Amino acid sequence: MPLYSLLSELDRKVILFTYEKHDQHKISLPSGVMNEEYRAFIITEGEYILWELEKRKLTEVEVVAHAWLVTSITNLSLVFNFKENNQLHIDNLFDDDQCDGHWQLEHGILKVRFVYHNHGYDINIIANNNRSIHSALQIVDNKNVEFLKVAPISDAKYGKALEHKT
Repeated sequence: MPLYSLLSELDRKVILFTYEKHDQHKISLPSGVMNEEYRAFIITEGEYILWELEKRKLTEVEVVAHAWLVTSITNLSLVFNFKENNQLHIDNLFDDDQCDGHWQLEHGILKVRFVYHNHGYDINIIANNNRSIHSALQIVDNKNVEFLKVAPISDAKYGKALEHKT
């Protein structure tokens, strides 16, 4: 079993690309993604290069400007409230469960860590250029990988957060 906490930024992007473009309905990690030859092939493939061009860097101002809705294929829906001091407050959308965590931006990728219901979560959020629904890779307890969607929740001060660019 791979140690997901040791995955490089490139490894995480390749896994996210694989989820988005090839294996959208799988919950477990697609086989072969951790293989060095596969990774080298994918990052030179035209489809990966085009996918990466659809992504952009998040900014700290953007991160703390909104609450964020985070949802998974397994239907866990959380609301993230990012604070300027790299602190994070998390609420469950459907009940009163809450917890706290930490976040940081690395090369425009939003990295989030927290413990919720006795499980450790490590999430990398990569922003989309074309819309404000972003993609994320979630690693739970350093052994399970899931694909997430993340969207800013509108605040009257900032207008329509879920608006689709045309």
